[in-house]
Amino acid sequence: MNTEKITTKHSSHCVNIANSKPESLRKIATSFTAVRVYDGGHIGVAGQIGKTDTSHLQKCAEEALARKIPYPCAFTTDRKKKNKVASIIEPQKLIETANALTERIRAQMPEFTFSGKAETDTVEKAYCNSVGSELEYAGNNFKISLSFKEKTSQSIHDFFYGFHSLTYDETAIADDCTMLGNAYTNKIAPPAEKLPLALDSGLLFRFLIRDLIAETYFSNAGKFAGRLGSKLFSDKLTVTVDRGADENAALPFFDAEGTLDSGFEIIETGTLKGLFTNKRSAVAFNRPLSASAACEQFDSVPSYGAEGLCVKPNADSLSLLADRFIYVAVTSGGDIAPNGTVGLPVQLAFLVENGHIVGRLPELKITANIFDLLGGAYLGTAKNSLFRSPCGLLDLFDAVAKV
Repeated sequence: MNTEKITTKHSSHCVNIANSKPESLRKIATSFTAVRVYDGGHIGVAGQIGKTDTSHLQKCAEEALARKIPYPCAFTTDRKKKNKVASIIEPQKLIETANALTERIRAQMPEFTFSGKAETDTVEKAYCNSVGSELEYAGNNFKISLSFKEKTSQSIHDFFYGFHSLTYDETAIADDCTMLGNAYTNKIAPPAEKLPLALDSGLLFRFLIRDLIAETYFSNAGKFAGRLGSKLFSDKLTVTVDRGADENAALPFFDAEGTLDSGFEIIETGTLKGLFTNKRSAVAFNRPLSASAACEQFDSVPSYGAEGLCVKPNADSLSLLADRFIYVAVTSGGDIAPNGTVGLPVQLAFLVENGHIVGRLPELKITANIFDLLGGAYLGTAKNSLFRSPCGLLDLFDAVAKV
């Protein structure tokens, strides 16, 4: 019988912002422990919140073997520690920091009210097994999410701003919000011509995650059935599982099964190269591990996740790819058909010229095929966003949108 243990500790300090001012401070500290045992090709799992009696969990997991849940035991002896905890904002200064930030935004944007959260998060995770593997990770980040409303608006919210990062820059955040506010109030007419379209990197991939799971693929289901190893997308497109990227500041370098991140490639220069696997599907279908196993519940059998999914940038900024384009700021809903046709309603879009957001466009709808979007229409992914703060990567697609 073999055993593995996974422990997770999460702590956060969160300032709630309401009516444009800090309202309250919430402190949260949680911990989870899970023990898995493997015997005779089966798995037993038991978990506990808070203070843990490991011997009791071991006994419960052994009893759970009676459920006869099939799962292979594929252990490694990796040993690695990584501490990415950075000095961002001291918890005792978070209220003071939020006060200064909100005061500055109020002064720069008197025609708006806003609400949201400013938060510091710390994650610690450890994995060990009975054959000697020991993995430890600690990381943290700063998160901010703000929703803005014009004081004269009848809407609940008008636009949003947010990001997570290892750094905090009050001036950059306030200036980004002001830029968005100025662009929002500047309503402009729809362009006569079709323009390239900029979307948050990974937005389209939420429609494809299920099709990229090994069990889906080898069941001959999904949009990629029988096409592994085929050239499906643009030469410019490379997608990896990169758990060590800087933007993944609180993401461990190992997954829920202790598999280490190795820069696993899902798409390499347009060719479908890999599938999401856990240890069960890797053995069943003779596929490499993708370091993307996840547990929806901390004490559940490992399943699949897309943590660390990363589109490789091929430009420093979108302005190097196009002088004029439409930036999709808010899209909610949408769906994809079995043939890959995507429909996305866009609630908020801006016109961008020479790298600057200049004005708000009417609502629009995106209708295109995913293979066209990520194929001939794909112009590239920018390393730097349109904002001074690190608000994530943006993908650019050619001539697929008309307001």
